[in-house]
Amino acid sequence: MAYLGTGRKHDLINLATELGLQVTEGLKVVELKQLITSAESYDEEFTKNLFKSIIDERMAVAAEKEAERLAVAAEKEAERQFELEKSRIEAGVSRNMTHANSSQEVTDQAKFDLSRILPKFNPKEDEIGLYLTMFERQLKFVNIPETNWIPYLIGSLPSEINQMIVKENEEDSKDYAKVKEMLLKRYRLTADRFRQLFVQHQKSAEITWKDYTFELKSYFEG
Repeated sequence: MAYLGTGRKHDLINLATELGLQVTEGLKVVELKQLITSAESYDEEFTKNLFKSIIDERMAVAAEKEAERLAVAAEKEAERQFELEKSRIEAGVSRNMTHANSSQEVTDQAKFDLSRILPKFNPKEDEIGLYLTMFERQLKFVNIPETNWIPYLIGSLPSEINQMIVKENEEDSKDYAKVKEMLLKRYRLTADRFRQLFVQHQKSAEITWKDYTFELKSYFEG
């Protein structure tokens, strides 16, 4: 009966309810335990396993709510950091426009600055769908046309993925929509892997809030 002491009162109430017992309002913990163990159909091993599953479910729900709270906070911080960087880029572009002889100079400067806010894709940890969504959002923020996205994408991917893109048909490798479709098919993580990463993940001091947001949100997408 010691196992009944590993949970909370609400867990005991849920256990009694699952066992089909009548739980009256105001019962104390000791009375709930007595109600459960004195039931005519009481089976200790079965009840112990059921109680464990009830506790595990409660803890999983609590962990998910906490993770959602952290994800929201991380996303807000990431958006704030991104807006600051975007403003800096726009200010730099505006200054360059004063001295530039052509729009190409502005584009080159924007491209150089943009590379500082695009996270590097990690195929073992990142969710490719979310990564591409954020990638597209960043380029749209600085008004880069989709026809020019491939060079930015290649700069954000590890070399082994870039080699795979290069092996594609030349026209396809220049078409962002087709490259995106290929990446989505190749690098989608499984649902089990999402959940495993989500449970284990903690923000380290080495990564930014922006990067942490990518990681957290990717687990929800699973």
